[in-house]
Amino acid sequence: MSAPKRESKVTPDLRIRKGLVAVSGGRAVVVLGVHKEGIHLRVQGTDEIFWADPSMIEPFVSGTSARTIRAISDSDPKDEKEAANWCDTLAALLKQSNGVVSRKACAAVALELGVHPSTVRRRIKNYRDNPVPASQLRAIPGPSPGSRRLRPVAESLIDKAIDGTHLTRERPPLSAVVRRVAALSKEAGIPAPGRKAIRARIAARSPMEVAKKRLGGHDAHAQHAPSVKGIEVSRPLEAVQIDHALVDLIVVSAESRKPIGRPWITVAIDVLTRCILGYYLSFDPPNQTSVAHALEHASFPKQPWLKSLGLDLHYPMFGKIECVHWDNAKTFQARDVRAQCERYGIRVNERPVRSPHYGAYVERVIGTMMGAVHLLPGTTFSNVKARGSYQSERRAVMSFQDLEKWLAEEIAGQYHNRPHKGLRGLTPAAAWEAAWIGKRGETILPPMIGDQRAFVVGFYPSVTRKVTREGVVVKGLRYWDPCLTPFINDQIDHQIHYSQRDLSKVYLRHGCGFLDVPLIDRSLGAFSWWELREARSELKARGKLASSSSELFESMQRQRSIQIAAESTSKAARRKVARFPKLEAPAGTDLVDYAVAAAAFDWDDGVIE
Repeated sequence: MSAPKRESKVTPDLRIRKGLVAVSGGRAVVVLGVHKEGIHLRVQGTDEIFWADPSMIEPFVSGTSARTIRAISDSDPKDEKEAANWCDTLAALLKQSNGVVSRKACAAVALELGVHPSTVRRRIKNYRDNPVPASQLRAIPGPSPGSRRLRPVAESLIDKAIDGTHLTRERPPLSAVVRRVAALSKEAGIPAPGRKAIRARIAARSPMEVAKKRLGGHDAHAQHAPSVKGIEVSRPLEAVQIDHALVDLIVVSAESRKPIGRPWITVAIDVLTRCILGYYLSFDPPNQTSVAHALEHASFPKQPWLKSLGLDLHYPMFGKIECVHWDNAKTFQARDVRAQCERYGIRVNERPVRSPHYGAYVERVIGTMMGAVHLLPGTTFSNVKARGSYQSERRAVMSFQDLEKWLAEEIAGQYHNRPHKGLRGLTPAAAWEAAWIGKRGETILPPMIGDQRAFVVGFYPSVTRKVTREGVVVKGLRYWDPCLTPFINDQIDHQIHYSQRDLSKVYLRHGCGFLDVPLIDRSLGAFSWWELREARSELKARGKLASSSSELFESMQRQRSIQIAAESTSKAARRKVARFPKLEAPAGTDLVDYAVAAAAFDWDDGVIE
């Protein structure tokens, strides 16, 4: 019988006795005594003494021993039988010699088993460390994983180079670490370790700790932290995930056909059926208005919207959401958004800070949508490397309206009707339909919020204002309507909501609904919050403040004219024009200008004498 070249070592049995060096609470300890009351321990290197029970003690494995612990080869009945025979032979030998084995006894056993006496001595040592058959199993040949065979000074130089060069946010390549090790080795007067040894030392570091140093905590957790178990849901609308994304496509102007830029999309997905309940597409960066209209699109039937796009599609997903899941972005943390969710009984489940994997469902759906977008002319792809030499702006052909229609077709016509891996091969549309069939086979319609307008407006940002004889002031603009007359000087702080997309009117909360309150000057039509900011900035640059709302509106009109004129040459101007509200300015001849005092009615006018 030939002896193996190396024997494996396994963690020995824990025999708690006085003088044992062990581990308790992550600290090396020495057993001072074993008593009925417990085990008396002292922390090594200190005077700290405490009591513990056996469950608090772990075996201590020194650094050298830890590196020599080998992975045991695959289980083999022949090897296991051989190990058991060795264990029995060594146990009998030690018992016969009272624990002291002479050279003559080792030689006799070696002759009997056909091995060298040194093999018997090595096996006796393994048996003393751990008297079980596993200690006699053959080990995998080669050095132990993680073992280091360089000189200590060389190891210290490599560690220094890794810490100072490799583990930095600049993320230098391996060659930079190799050069640094070579320089340090030259200073120390020792041969420089090879590239392979340095790479092995880097690979031995904790991937999480390396990623934290090179990528930052956020990306490190996203790549290396354990993913959470999927959300457990039993019915549709029980959990809906919502997120924003920048669309990987350059959109062109519908008029000039020149590039504008990339729009934003806010997507809501039902976790159970993986259906896209709704979305909102806009050139405005994500804000409360985006959240409001995404939730509107998700919560209500879509036939009017599809009709406005001129599409004949089956998009039956809608209903009152039970719980929304979103991240910690400002748009979702806004006071009005949370208050409106509470008002309608919609629970809010926020994603833990800096934990993107908690939004896995909506992230994957957005990734799927972007994958389809990457097939369109003008795509920016997911990154610069993927884009390569592709000229996105030069090849862009789709307008915002084209993208709206294409997305509707992609979602309702394609995505909802493709088998989904997470649904065990079912399509999202089939999963949605199956979820709304009753026990008797009847079709059930999802619950729906009764007042669509009040639901959406309640998500808009708001301010509190008292109503005076002159109306209410929001964003420095004065709003008035005869409906405010009962509230004049009532000394109540009324909640006023406004849309960031259209400041031509505001909404005063009254009871369960809202009252529309338009601007006193109604000649301008729809305009957005960003337009108002730019107009004020333009007046400020001219060294003056608007003395009246008409002067401010004139500035906005001038800017609109300039931007429309510049649309043919400036991409920034085209993007600003694309962000104008869709509503057209109403004709001034059909409106009453409340800024002008009304003349008294002449009762004699038109009377024929």
